Amino acid sequence: MKKNLIHEIRNEYNRIYVLGYSVGATTAWLCSEEKCDGVIGYYGSRIRDYLEINPKCPVLLFFPQQEKSFNVDELIASLNKKSNVYTKKFAGNHGFADPYSINFCEESSTQSFESMMKFIKDIHG
Repeated sequence: MKKNLIHEIRNEYNRIYVLGYSVGATTAWLCSEEKCDGVIGYYGSRIRDYLEINPKCPVLLFFPQQEKSFNVDELIASLNKKSNVYTKKFAGNHGFADPYSINFCEESSTQSFESMMKFIKDIHG
């Protein structure tokens, strides 16, 4: 998704949310500086490479208990220092919300989905 797309469609929609999984979550994070209404990301491991981003909209990020390539708790601690950023950690590994993944965790998937829906509702009722 190119970030310009948000600008191109802004006037066509009342609300724009960007939702991504894995590399898509990192892309969604990059879009949080644009004119969207909210960003939701599941296990965006490369977000750690873009900590200079300061979101202009509410952002909800979901992480697994651990990742092979980085320390989840350290990333969450860094992200929690930012305005508009909310993080949650769930049982399981990268892919916990993907029913086609060997790492699928039904309980974490359900809990994260419910958290996402509450987040959207809380933002705009």
